[in-house]
Amino acid sequence: MKWIGIVLGLIPVVIKLMKVAEELFDDVPDSGEDKKRMVMETVSAMLAASLGLGVDPKLVAKIEKAVSWLIDAICIFLFKSRDADVGGGETPE
Repeated sequence: MKWIGIVLGLIPVVIKLMKVAEELFDDVPDSGEDKKRMVMETVSAMLAASLGLGVDPKLVAKIEKAVSWLIDAICIFLFKSRDADVGGGETPE
């Protein structure tokens, strides 16, 4: 259960990294995967540095999987697609 505490501690860090990724890729269309990869690679590097080399790879895999899901969930609530409101909800006749 150690991994849950680590993931909870990473939430504010992940949100900040996502905001940085949004700014860096602001003018790049369809860059969602690139943004997520940037955040995941940064989190992975942070884990390696903070947990050390002798950490269980299964623990790291659990944390990375949870962070991936966390990124997807944060995107839904904080970074809504700019195209979501295109058309104003009207249906063509």
